[in-house]
Formats: sequence, structure tokens, C-alpha cells
Amino acid sequence: MTEFRGPESRRTTRLLILAPLALCSLLLVPMLSPAQEASSKVEKEKTEKELCLDYLKLTSRSEKVADLESFCARVEKLPKCVSREGRPIFHVQHESGDKRGKRILALGLIHGDEPLAGELTVAWAERLKKLDKFRSTWRIVPMLNPDGLLRKTRPNAAGVDLNRNFPTRDWSEEAMAYWEKSQKKNDRRFPGEGPASEPETKCVIAHIKDFKPEFIVSNHTPYRVLDFDGPQMPFPKYPDLPWRALGNFPGSLGRYMWRDYKIPVLTVELGEKMIDGEHLQDIIGTFAIDAVRRAGEKKPELYDLL
Repeated sequence: MTEFRGPESRRTTRLLILAPLALCSLLLVPMLSPAQEASSKVEKEKTEKELCLDYLKLTSRSEKVADLESFCARVEKLPKCVSREGRPIFHVQHESGDKRGKRILALGLIHGDEPLAGELTVAWAERLKKLDKFRSTWRIVPMLNPDGLLRKTRPNAAGVDLNRNFPTRDWSEEAMAYWEKSQKKNDRRFPGEGPASEPETKCVIAHIKDFKPEFIVSNHTPYRVLDFDGPQMPFPKYPDLPWRALGNFPGSLGRYMWRDYKIPVLTVELGEKMIDGEHLQDIIGTFAIDAVRRAGEKKPELYDLL
């Protein structure tokens, strides 16, 4: 005989299920040191340009900061692009009138302990500013996880790995199970309490909806490879990094964009040293045009589904 369970019983059951998960997420959140708390108070008194320069100094090698400072003079910010702790997430856009070109979204520093990836992404923006002509239109978001950057942590301020937090169609069924079983509850790869639970993830989705990219580049460290989620196609030679598939995972950007929506994603994994970024950007520009052609043109209505 089945026992009847009323509303109170069901609410109690839900609380019993969710309470351990909530406690787990709290335990994963890195605590601010006294120095970090003091720094946070000072930040509130600074302009967005001053904050951008602060992030740039943490992202870039000291000898490159002066070359990249002009980036902060022209940054923009979407309304939803604020970090978990309230820090602005900046971007710039460089328009091309070339009809052959595509719309490329470049992301950097999705993990806060990968500053070299942020430097490469800023350098691409500065290069486009100096070029007279380029084929594709680029929107560049080089410092996506400013809280993690200041903490020197892979996750954001809530202890969430942003590259496991995208709302892939399998997130609810697989993300937490994958973290628990395959990742052994590694706190560096915690996917969050729900799909797109983090403001930084929402910021990326806002950019995708607003900019409607046909190709996405996400810069990381430290595996020294080029990893492509997209249609089958020949890979151009690039001497600094080999092409090698790392796979995609529940909640990852590659799975979200390519498997769910057929928008190609190139993950650039740097090592400990900077590469020839200009050559790589040129290769990506040509590669993106071919990849979009093979993947098929996307209608604007597709982005409304995100």
C-alpha cells in the first residue's frame, strides 16, 4: 500500500536532498584574506578604467603592461557582465566591413589562475586596433573571471568552475554525477548548484545572445594544445601548439555551443610561455571562415533559444 505524502512531506524531502549540496558549495568557496577584504573596499572607490588597469597588471607580464594599457581606455560592459563579487567584466569589439568575414567571440581567463590566457586575449584586441584591415568582426572578453584572478584560483568567488557551469542539455542529469564520480569531487571543477548559476556564465550567454557569434575561441592554460569542437575539417599547421582533442564535458563551453547548438568552438591551451599570438590569430581568422561554412550558417533566431 502506497503511503500518501502531503505538501509538507514533499517540502521536507526536497530540503533533505538540497541541504548537503548547499553545504558542499559553501565549503568550496575560498575565504577572503584580510588583505583581500581591504583591497575590495579600495576597489569600490575606483573607476572602471582604473579597475581594468588593475586586472591588466595581474593578467599580463610586467614588460607587456605598457603595450596593452590602451585596451582599458575603450572597454565596454554589458549590463549583465558583473562578477559574483560585483566586479565589472569588460569587452571590446572591432568591426570589419569585409563580407567574407565571420563574427568571432574570443574569451580569456575563464579560470582565474590562467593569467597568460588573459594576456593573449588582450593582445589580440590591441593588434586589431592597430590593423587597417581584417576580415572578421571580433568581440573580445579577455578577463572573464576577475574574482578568480584576484584570488589566483581556477573557480570564481563561489567556488564554481565556470567551464562546467554552462547550461548544456545534459547538465541536470550528468554534471553533478560526473563531478562526483569522474572528478572525485575535485573542488577545482565543481559545476555549481545549477546550470548557469553564476553571473560570469550569464555574462558569456549575454554576449552570445547580443553578438550572435558564428565561431568562438576560448583561451586557457596549461596543456599546450589546440582543441576543436566543430565539424570535421583539416587543421592548419601551427608550430607552437599541436592539434589534439581533449573532449568536452557536461557544463563545458565546447559541449554547450557545438554539441547543443552547432556553433564551433576552438579552445587554445597555452603552456607556461607565450606563443606567437599574431600568427595564431591569423590562422584562426581563416580557420573560422572555413569552419562556419562547414557547420552551416546560423539563423538569428537560434540565439534566442539560449
